[in-house]
Amino acid sequence: MSEFARREDRDGIAIVTLDRPKKLNAVNREMRAVIEAAVADLRDRADLRVLLIRAEGKYFTSGVDIVETGMGKAGGKGDMSMTDLRRDYRRDHLLNDEIEAVEKPVVIAIQGPCLGLGVELAGSCDFRLASESAVFGLPEIDLGVIAGSGGTSRLTRLCGIGWSKWLSMAGEQLDARTAQIAGFVQAVWPDDVFDAKVWDFCRRLTTRPAEVQGAAKLAIELCYDLDRQGARNVERIVNTPLMLRDNSARVAKVMGKKKG
Repeated sequence: MSEFARREDRDGIAIVTLDRPKKLNAVNREMRAVIEAAVADLRDRADLRVLLIRAEGKYFTSGVDIVETGMGKAGGKGDMSMTDLRRDYRRDHLLNDEIEAVEKPVVIAIQGPCLGLGVELAGSCDFRLASESAVFGLPEIDLGVIAGSGGTSRLTRLCGIGWSKWLSMAGEQLDARTAQIAGFVQAVWPDDVFDAKVWDFCRRLTTRPAEVQGAAKLAIELCYDLDRQGARNVERIVNTPLMLRDNSARVAKVMGKKKG
């Protein structure tokens, strides 16, 4: 737990809320540690089915806490060596990689401007939900660097070269609807119903079979990196044990709902 990030578990959903309004939710090491712990719990605890990362205040996040990193000092990150700098970036990469690797859904709910590290974090999550007030940007270019914790690689993978250049080279931003068109955001809802819509979505995720969600997450990532035939083979391999088990109760439940 951090002064600026709180954690609660409810109905099988681990909830991390960023709440540092005076710094526009700029992410410091303590806040990152809360997210890291929540991801580890999601991975290890059977009672947790979904992780929801959200924020309070005007901003989702203004990005990394530049004062803490020392980026504004002469010579870059203060007295940090190149080895220190790479180690710092590695911690961000490890967190985002673990979010991608955990075999359960991770949802990020963005209610306002989401910049820099926030975009990088969002890019690693499975589901990116935005309110109409959300705005996305990578202002790293104005600091003389690129988005180096997945903001370049993940954004390009998710949205393509053109949109990645729009944010990383031109320093432009995307509003929520444009981000949805670009493929970064999967759903956009009005501000006044946003929290309720997010919660309903997370609750629905907990009703789906966990083992199939995990298999789907792995299969989707693998299929993206393979050619067409390899991807088809992944589908066959993954689905064979799922089809051979007894799914009769679940099928009957689904069919019963349709008949009703």
